[in-house]
Amino acid sequence: MTTLHLDKILNPASLVVVGASAREQSPGYKLTRNVVQGGYQGELYLVNPRYKSVLDMTCHKSIRSLPGVPELAIIIIPRRLLRKTLVQCSRKGIRVAIVMSGVDNSQAMHHYAQRLGMRLMGPYCAGLIRPSVGLNASFSENRIQKGSLAIVSQSAALGSAMLDWAQTSGVGFSALLSTGEETDITLSDLMDLLAEDWHTKAIIVYVDRVHATRSLLSALSATARIKPVVLMRSAHEAARYCDALTRTGEVYSSESVFQAALVRAGVVRIRTFHNLFAAARILATGIRLKGNRLAIVSNASAPAMLALERMEIKHFSVPVLSRDTQRTLKSELAGHLHGTNPLVLRNPTQLAEHYRKAIVTLQSLDDIDAILVIFVPDWRNSPTALAQSLVQIKSGRHPLLACWMGDASVAEARDQLGHAGIPTFRTPEGAIDGFDFLHRYHVSQLQLLQLPNPASRRSRTDISAAHSLIDDEIKAGHRVLGPVKTRMLMQHLDIPVLRSRRARTLDEALTMASEIGYPIVMKLVSPNISYKASVIETQLDISSAQHVANAWQAIETRLRERRPDAQFRGVLLEPMYCPGNPRSLALSISRDPYFGPVISLGVGGDLTALVSQRAVQLPPLNRYLIDELLTCREVQTYMGAFRHSEAVDQKPVAHVLRQLSEFACELPDVFSVDINPLVVSREGAVAMDVHVVLERSSAVKRYAHLAIHPYPWQWVRDVTLKNAARVQLRPIRPEDAESIGALVRNMSAESRYFRFMHAINELSPRMIAQFTKLDYDRQMAFVATDDQELVVGACRYMISSDRVSAEFAISISEEWKGCGLASALMRLLIEHATAQGLQSLQGDVLRGNHPMQSLMKSLGFTSRHNPEDPEVLIYEYPLTVTAVPVT
Repeated sequence: MTTLHLDKILNPASLVVVGASAREQSPGYKLTRNVVQGGYQGELYLVNPRYKSVLDMTCHKSIRSLPGVPELAIIIIPRRLLRKTLVQCSRKGIRVAIVMSGVDNSQAMHHYAQRLGMRLMGPYCAGLIRPSVGLNASFSENRIQKGSLAIVSQSAALGSAMLDWAQTSGVGFSALLSTGEETDITLSDLMDLLAEDWHTKAIIVYVDRVHATRSLLSALSATARIKPVVLMRSAHEAARYCDALTRTGEVYSSESVFQAALVRAGVVRIRTFHNLFAAARILATGIRLKGNRLAIVSNASAPAMLALERMEIKHFSVPVLSRDTQRTLKSELAGHLHGTNPLVLRNPTQLAEHYRKAIVTLQSLDDIDAILVIFVPDWRNSPTALAQSLVQIKSGRHPLLACWMGDASVAEARDQLGHAGIPTFRTPEGAIDGFDFLHRYHVSQLQLLQLPNPASRRSRTDISAAHSLIDDEIKAGHRVLGPVKTRMLMQHLDIPVLRSRRARTLDEALTMASEIGYPIVMKLVSPNISYKASVIETQLDISSAQHVANAWQAIETRLRERRPDAQFRGVLLEPMYCPGNPRSLALSISRDPYFGPVISLGVGGDLTALVSQRAVQLPPLNRYLIDELLTCREVQTYMGAFRHSEAVDQKPVAHVLRQLSEFACELPDVFSVDINPLVVSREGAVAMDVHVVLERSSAVKRYAHLAIHPYPWQWVRDVTLKNAARVQLRPIRPEDAESIGALVRNMSAESRYFRFMHAINELSPRMIAQFTKLDYDRQMAFVATDDQELVVGACRYMISSDRVSAEFAISISEEWKGCGLASALMRLLIEHATAQGLQSLQGDVLRGNHPMQSLMKSLGFTSRHNPEDPEVLIYEYPLTVTAVPVT
């Protein structure tokens, strides 16, 4: 859906309550009372034919009789009257309504409203609270303070509990929104709305169900690029699921996949209601980490040890300070110090000064990321005086966190620290949890910046051959790929497998065994059995013709005994693989019911059932994300050195993971892939047993089956300009931020004015982030880079709220004007917008910008006057016209 008219939800200049009531126990009365008494700053109308006035305000008989046209309707009426009310709203010109009533068929109501040209939030919506305009259109009687946190909740009950909690905690809000049933306006739409709301600095989201996964992740990631997003989700959908054809019926947890998806979207998940507001307040302070290394300074040993124990549980690093640092600290503190980290200060008479000296020393270190200061109440020291001394030195290289233990005696000091922007906690464990949260936010932001290609350019993958093989198998009605075709597919995808041959008779098996060379292994081939080892295990270390005959007889007999209904199609012969220092891993692609393809990594072989923990990630993957997968503790321990065994190189595993990512991205008709074991040794990695399940994908557009859009590498172009210079045109990436800033900074004052239509010297960090950190599902920007990979031009479009048109903009370096670069960029932008199904591109051009007007006319744009500004022309290009491709 689009966000058309949705700005009226947050900032309505006028609204009407349809169903206002004077009956004190009715929902209509409670809603109307809150709206009236909340001090709504806009024009308020009430409608109910039963009353002439409600709460000393005029109550109109119908929507038709209103003296003005409200921007927003809040409807709380019997369901039998809803259709009639929507018709009246539409005829009056109301385009957005919040439906708090229930309905019999919410989808039918949505389609009806759609025909009327209206947008609906609800039904079963719990209302809307917007403190900045004095609007409390809910049933809550809590005093709502103004603030910078927004709440979007799918649960009305939990939303009420949050308000109650916030009132006692002194938390203020910018907005509180209830999604209702989301038949029209969805959680994704509301995230888009809050992303652009300047009152909102951080967002809390509660979800108990996930629909339209791609659009939800797109909205979350787009918002998380601008402001922090904290999400809480109930676990009732965390049930495991499996497919009967995926080998042993191995189960996969949608919960772990959901967590991986959130991290990729730049969102931090909170699992306990207790930590929800604390997490949001920490993010709102603006404090950010760059790692998980913490230094701890305390005036007592016991709380420092509690913090240290919590750090170990979280698997965080508590670096031991170097000997030089220890000598410096002992000298500064005259020996009144215990420990190397945590640091325990032992002189209570000079505590404030010792805190200051210790913190100043720690701030100079490179091997820590944050400092936790713990204070236990001491009658010889004032908590507020210590807090004030901490505030005076807070602006250092590393962020400060404070733990002032106690309650009444330190309450004022905690407020003092909080107002200064230093996160403050009551307990050491709570402080470490806060540090954990900041670190997880750091990790999620790093993953948000990852824009992997769907395929490696240096790969030996033959995707075309793999496509053909899979398509032929599906057309033949095969759901499970046979062993021979499976190995062919692995070879197409550059995943190492053993050479194998299929024998249909014993004579063939004897001949092939001799040709392969002893020793060999033999495996059952049957189209009726997915997991062959469930009938008979692989026959190993076969070293002679007699052993081949014995193994053949054993396989055939066991199949007849255990599965008389199954067809015997012979055996698969492979050379016996005996590498040195081997490890067995399990890698897979599974299909999550919500998030599509998922890649997982864990310990394999006989240990699979014992070590069930797996690391999961959503494709596409790049080097950074693969390294994150390989940091799974179970895998790292298993691959590392122990007893007499040396550690095993992880590079071959990384290669297979990269190929599986390409597998998942480029072959949507593959339902699942299970490699177990992948034997990793000093000789490399070999997929010993592979199971592939096929299913025709319903995705129409390329990569639509993925939850995360890969970097659009197919839009990279190498172009020769009129001056014979070569440039590369490509989609923008986050690492272009510095070059984009320099491009604008080095433009002439006139060029900057023509581009931004107001005086500007350089882009703010926020503007640069918005330009370079894109969600390719929603907008596109191309940059032109020279042979030094410097950005010399950029263009972009943003899809408008109607989702069928887009607004464009372009910037060119002064030295590259007149070379045809602007034309090349615009043609590529037009080509992309056309491919995305947009109907038109349009942009504002100042009348004095004659070069830009000439460019627009040469490309076929038409112009019209801007009725709101006579100095601006609106240029538009209809994308139904065939775009001229960039060459």
